[in-house]
Amino acid sequence: MLEKALIKELINFHNHSFTIIDKQENVIYWSDRAAEIFGMSNEYVIGKKITEVFREEHLVMLESLRDNKTIVKKQHKATNNIYVDIKSMPILIDGEVEGAIVSEVNVTEQKRQKEQIETLKNKVSVLSDNMKQLKNGNFRNIIYKSSVIEHVKTRIEKAAKTNANILITGETGVGKELFAKSIHDTSDVSGEFIPINCGAIPSHLFESELFGYEKGAFTGANREGNKGKIELAEGGTLFLDEMGDMPLDMQVKFLRVLQEKQYFKLGGNKEKSADFRLVSATNRKIADLLASDDFRSDLLYRINVVNIHIPPLRERPDDIESLFFYYLYSLSEKYGTDVKYANQQLINHLKAYHWPGNVRELINVIERLVIFSNEEALNNEIFDQYLTEVGEDAKQATLPSVTEELELKDYVEKIEADYIRHVLEENGQNVERASKALGISRPTLYAKVKRFGL
Repeated sequence: MLEKALIKELINFHNHSFTIIDKQENVIYWSDRAAEIFGMSNEYVIGKKITEVFREEHLVMLESLRDNKTIVKKQHKATNNIYVDIKSMPILIDGEVEGAIVSEVNVTEQKRQKEQIETLKNKVSVLSDNMKQLKNGNFRNIIYKSSVIEHVKTRIEKAAKTNANILITGETGVGKELFAKSIHDTSDVSGEFIPINCGAIPSHLFESELFGYEKGAFTGANREGNKGKIELAEGGTLFLDEMGDMPLDMQVKFLRVLQEKQYFKLGGNKEKSADFRLVSATNRKIADLLASDDFRSDLLYRINVVNIHIPPLRERPDDIESLFFYYLYSLSEKYGTDVKYANQQLINHLKAYHWPGNVRELINVIERLVIFSNEEALNNEIFDQYLTEVGEDAKQATLPSVTEELELKDYVEKIEADYIRHVLEENGQNVERASKALGISRPTLYAKVKRFGL
């Protein structure tokens, strides 16, 4: 009796949990701390086979018992929410294995804090990079980390030094106007940056909006007349967004402006000179515009002297994290809330999503996270709900779950293989595009494809 009482006091004396099984794999001791960690009472566990309580593949102490081994594992996943550091040893009597003992210490909080520290370190690094970019006056608000946007930036710097007409292409939501503004800021022009969205102006108002009008030009006109966008852009940059939506009759008139550098105001009879830098943008492909009956090819050739293509967000996953933290900070400030912690799982899921709405869609998702996350950490379920809402959850790249048998290097390789497979699928198995999206050379990608059997 004294021996049992002593053992009971000893196994409950330390902050660690202890479990002891005999040679037949029956639980003979179960500490109070073990009951607390696993939520199972002594009465329920003691006397049962350990395999009745836990799945056999999760029981490292069976290896100690069966193979006479001492096993140490860090951050073993004890339950769905609890991680423990674990040490398992065989119990030897006269050189024979007669049982096994395992001790565990709950390290869930330490693991969470470590994740927070790593994320915060990464956040500080990302925000530091962002601040450096924001201090660059010519590329304000263009947040990036990828080499593909660095290449775009280089092209802009070269093109901006010339007077050539520039056409920016890219999907909706990539931020074409920001890049157009950076062209203006990098240029030597002294005038203003004047944007006009060709798809947002009714066709019957387009001419007066672009060319302006003289007083009394039409019923309801401003008595003093009105300056058009061309006049406002004098000595500066005229930015025609969604150029592909310009009405066909206006295309003829605008082509003349580009050729003659002259135009008439609506209702006017005095020819005015046109002096502006032209930057246009469209979300339509060049080939589609050329094949279209509603866009003049001669105008396209005139505006597309230099083409600047902005790749979609899915082709530059490195930028997602930088954009995420930048807008997380700015939107938290907008709503007057503390900047909440984002765990690595959320970051990984954001990187894996293919973002059909590009940066604009990412900003909307971040705004949801900021508004509806009530705890100190962002609520991952909000993004999961969003994916279900837009019917895209099946397209999420799934990261491998952690198991005790998977060593770190194997886990990292599995993540790498799954992500390469995802990027290849998103780029239609095109190795050249996939290698650019991954930021590696084609030979390196070929080698990885062969290595992982993709």
